[in-house]
Amino acid sequence: MIIDTDICLINFHILGGTIVHEKQIRKIFEGIIFLIFLVFILYRIGDIFGIFTNILSIVEPFLVGAAIAFILSIPMNFLERKFPRLKRPLSLLLTFLIFILVILVLVFLIGPKLIDTITNIVNTVPESVESLRKLLQDTNINWDWVQDYLASVEIDWQSISNKVLSFFKDSFSSLFTSTFGVVTGVVSTIISTIISFIFAAYILISKEKLSVQLKKLLYAFLPEKIVDKMVEVGKLTHKTFTNFFTYQCIECLILGSMFFVTMIILKIPYALLISVMITIMALIPIFGLCIAFIIASILIVMVNPIKVIVFAILFAILQQIEGNLIYPRVVGKSIGLPPIWVIFVITLGSKLMGIVGMILFIPLSSVIYTLLRKSVYKRIQNRKIPNDKWL
Repeated sequence: MIIDTDICLINFHILGGTIVHEKQIRKIFEGIIFLIFLVFILYRIGDIFGIFTNILSIVEPFLVGAAIAFILSIPMNFLERKFPRLKRPLSLLLTFLIFILVILVLVFLIGPKLIDTITNIVNTVPESVESLRKLLQDTNINWDWVQDYLASVEIDWQSISNKVLSFFKDSFSSLFTSTFGVVTGVVSTIISTIISFIFAAYILISKEKLSVQLKKLLYAFLPEKIVDKMVEVGKLTHKTFTNFFTYQCIECLILGSMFFVTMIILKIPYALLISVMITIMALIPIFGLCIAFIIASILIVMVNPIKVIVFAILFAILQQIEGNLIYPRVVGKSIGLPPIWVIFVITLGSKLMGIVGMILFIPLSSVIYTLLRKSVYKRIQNRKIPNDKWL
C-alpha cells in the first residue's frame, strides 16, 4: 500500500512537471510569434501607414462630420435647455443658421479688414526697417550690433515682387494645363463637405437613438462590468471636452474683445488683426499667448516702436486680469490638470499632430488624469493603506 502511494506521488510530480514544461514551451512559442509579428510590422511599416492613410481618407468625411456634430451639439443643447418646447429639427435648423451666420460675419466683415491689414504690413516693411534704423541712430544707447545688422539687410523688393508675380503666372498656367485634376479635387472636396454635414445632421437629429443602439450592441457582446466602465469613460470624456471647448472659447472671446477695445483706445496699430490672433491663439493654454505676444510685438515695432512698450504693459495687465479673474470664473476646473502636465501634453500634442494636437490633447489628457486619479484612490482604499503613509 505504501509502494502504491509512492508510485502515485511520483506519477503526480512527473505529470506536474510535464504540465509546467508545456506551459513554458507555450510561453516561449507565443513570445517567438509575437517577435516575428513585431519584426514584420517594423519591416512593412511604410505599407501599413499607406493602408492606414487610405482607410483614413475613406472615413475622413465621417470623422469630420462627427467633429462638426460635437461642436454644433454645444449650442444646440444650450437652445434646447433654454427653450424646452423647441423640437429637435427646429433647434438643429437654428444651430446651422447660427453657424452659417458666424462664418459669413468672419468672411465678409472681418476677412476684408484682415486682408487690408496684411497687405498694408507687406507694403510698409521697407519703410519700417528704415524708420527703425533711424530711431536707433538717434538714441544714445549703444545699438551698434543692431544697426550693423539692419545695415547689412539688403532686400531687393523688386526681385521679390517679380518672383511672386512669376509664381502666380506659373500657378495659373499649371492650373489651366491640369484643369481636370483641379476640377476633380474641387468636386471631391465639395462632396466630402456635403457628406460631413449630412452625417453631422444625422448624428444631431438622432443622437439619443444612436446612443441607445450603441449601448445595446456593447451589452450584447461584452461583459456588463466592462460596458459599465466604457459608458462611464464616455460620459466623462463628453463632459470634459464639452466644458473645455465651451468655456475656453468664451474666455478667448472675452480676452480678444478686451484687447481690441483697449488697443483702439490707446491707438495701437493693427488692433483688429492682433485681437483676432490673440483670440485664436488663446485656445492653446500657456504657450498660445506667448506666441501671440511675440508676433504682435514684431508687427507693432514695424509701425511705431514706442507703441511696443505700451502694448507690453497692456498685455501684462490684461494677462493678469485673464489669469486671476476671467479664467478661474469662466473656465474654472474644466481642465483639472496641474500646470506641469499641461506643458507636457501641449508639447506632446504639437509633436504628434501640430496645433490641432496642442488643443485636443489637453481635454484628452484631462480625462486620462481623472480616471487615473480615481483608480489610485480606489486602490489605496481597497488596500486599506492609512493616510499618514502617503500624505
